[in-house]
Amino acid sequence: MATSSSSDFPPPFGEGQYDIASGQGDGDSELPTYSQAQQDPPEFSQAARRETKDFEYKLGKIDKPLLVLTLSGDKAFVSDIPVITEGTPIRGKVDIETDKPRSITAVELTIKGSLVTGGANFDGYTFVFLEQQHKLWSEETDPNVETLPSNLPFSIDLPKEVPWFEKLGQEQKKFSLPQSFSQRYTHATIKYEILVKLVRKGIFRSDETLSTPFVYMPITVPPPLPPLRRLAYEEGSPLPGPKVDPDGWYFQKAVQIEGTLFNSQSARVDCKWRLRLTIGQLSYTRGSFIPLFLTLESEDKHALDLLSTPKSIAVRVRRRIKYAPTPQKPIETANWRTEIDHSQRAVWWPAVDNAGHTSDDKFRMLNGELHLKPSMVPTSAMGMYKVEYSVIFLPFSSPGFNTNLKPSHVLLEQPITVVTAFAPGPRPKASTPAVYEPDADKSAAELQTDGEFSFGFY
Repeated sequence: MATSSSSDFPPPFGEGQYDIASGQGDGDSELPTYSQAQQDPPEFSQAARRETKDFEYKLGKIDKPLLVLTLSGDKAFVSDIPVITEGTPIRGKVDIETDKPRSITAVELTIKGSLVTGGANFDGYTFVFLEQQHKLWSEETDPNVETLPSNLPFSIDLPKEVPWFEKLGQEQKKFSLPQSFSQRYTHATIKYEILVKLVRKGIFRSDETLSTPFVYMPITVPPPLPPLRRLAYEEGSPLPGPKVDPDGWYFQKAVQIEGTLFNSQSARVDCKWRLRLTIGQLSYTRGSFIPLFLTLESEDKHALDLLSTPKSIAVRVRRRIKYAPTPQKPIETANWRTEIDHSQRAVWWPAVDNAGHTSDDKFRMLNGELHLKPSMVPTSAMGMYKVEYSVIFLPFSSPGFNTNLKPSHVLLEQPITVVTAFAPGPRPKASTPAVYEPDADKSAAELQTDGEFSFGFY
């Protein structure tokens, strides 16, 4: 996963993550685009990137506040709180209206990022991984308190990385700031907030603090598209298959599946599953899709016909959120908590080989797409908190083909990286509409694991 310059821009993210909806604008940005079948969402223009929206927060009486904090967020996002993208300073101002300026000795601003854990089964804790303190004004630098400024502007850069231990006994390692994240049933939250404190003097005078959250969004991009895949997207032609474009696909090992056909006839199916490969590593932009190519081989034509039906094939994205249950266990161990969720299944349709031939009696070939929800939190790792993704291939679900495998048994698993922006060049164009609604009940057998299923990924 690479980090882009500040000129890149991430796609919008929404439900389950501070209720941020898609943005608006034209089509000149680094956002994902979709085919017409996917009902093109709006994109952001270059001009929209430079525009901001002000958010006001007040301390004191509504009609006569003591302090007003104004924060500038990215106008491209429809949100109730400011959205700050990587590489963009936190800008705003503090307005103070008081009849007793002599009682105020300083105006301090703190930017804080925290991991918050906890749930019904454990108390949890709060770990602060980012804390920047700034004095907007103090009487030490301006002893004439009668001239306490009523308007204090600020512009503060967030660090790209923060230090934390990767292994006990070793020096701290730097980690990229994770994206804001809060989701029902998931017991780990990443939150960012800004606090403004009026420091007062005197025994009977207490300090006053105003705090408000904001959303932080990193900008990460995948490696460049392989040449033939890039050309196909530019020309609007079908993607070249694994034989023509081996550099554009990641070849999984062959898996042999044995089962009983219609409870009487023994059958064996060799399943070869291929994933798209981007140069360097498997990396995909949220809001786009993962191309898939599936080859089935068997001497039994009836078994092939059963298992090559799109509804029989169970391929999903699995998300793991890992975190330490206590601050005393910052290094990943068996005591870490893991919460697991899944996407909807991939969609499939018959494919032809690269010579234009359709499947014969011994083979079945299918094209597939796994759509990635725009609101997915990107892959991240920071000390005691990790977000990991993989594509999993589960046993076939066909009423005429029975195996001894549990529905949740993973036949194949390929780790992937989910990023927030596209690489330069043409946008991937899907062949099927994106549908993100659940396609199974949360108690479905194929979704059960040894970890915790938190219901939140759909």
